[in-house]
Amino acid sequence: MNNGVAAKIAKVPNSVWILALAVIAWIFYAGIKTGGFNLPIERLPWSILVPGFAVFSFTHSMVLLGHKRALLLLVLCISLAFASEYIGEATGLIFGPYYYTDVLGPKILGRVPVLIPLAWYMMFYPSYVITNLLAEGHPVAQGQGTAWIVWISALSALVMTAWDLTMDPIMSFHPCTTGTTDCLPVTLDETLIGHPAWVWKEGGSYFGVPQLNYRGWMLTAFVVFAAYRLLERRIDHAPWPGGISKVMAVLPVLAFGCMAFVDTWLGNPKVQDVHLISPFAMGIPFLFAAFTLFARNPKMPFWPHQAV
Repeated sequence: MNNGVAAKIAKVPNSVWILALAVIAWIFYAGIKTGGFNLPIERLPWSILVPGFAVFSFTHSMVLLGHKRALLLLVLCISLAFASEYIGEATGLIFGPYYYTDVLGPKILGRVPVLIPLAWYMMFYPSYVITNLLAEGHPVAQGQGTAWIVWISALSALVMTAWDLTMDPIMSFHPCTTGTTDCLPVTLDETLIGHPAWVWKEGGSYFGVPQLNYRGWMLTAFVVFAAYRLLERRIDHAPWPGGISKVMAVLPVLAFGCMAFVDTWLGNPKVQDVHLISPFAMGIPFLFAAFTLFARNPKMPFWPHQAV
């Protein structure tokens, strides 16, 4: 491509930033205003959506990080997330007392649905990229010091946990007072109240979710991020040709943004005002990461085929 044409195209994101911001704001506003699509969660194609997002995260991480770092990230996230969920579901010590229903399909060792570790992973990778952009202005980690890794892992855990602030109340809501779901198909209309993917046995103060759940999320996410970042610096960064470009780097940012939109639109009329959370908890890191990528990375090529 002619260098002059490529230079002009590379300037497009800055020139349309205000328009893009207006569109994003409208999508969030419409979700808040309308209350979203109040669909029973068991009717959503989780067996397609979650693995699909996980495959995207792994494929993209191969391009951006190289196969060694990508495999390390995948193994660490899925294994540590499963261990945390299994121990938490069995003991109630990490997230609070809860158990999974059959909404999410088959379970590993009879406790944790197969989709759950994949769900952790599909959001872990976009959270990693977004945090790198927020803290270092680059989609791939640059800092090497242990103190820096501890700090940025804590920030990464905050970005990751922001997803659960909206997702958990919707996915676990039910009005039963017995800690079971027996009342759902008998006395209530599931098209109005949904069908929880997991049940909090003792409820909680945050839309029925215990506060311990979010301490557990922060702890689990921090351990995974810290373990990966400490090991990552020992592996050579080997991105695919064109992997370090704005078009490629924005994809996981958009994936995070899509989940923010989903959490804004996919609601439950009984969980009032939950739509207000995602635009702020997830929208702020999403917008700032996108702005940093496009407006403050003049040396990063726009197209994947351009030389880095």
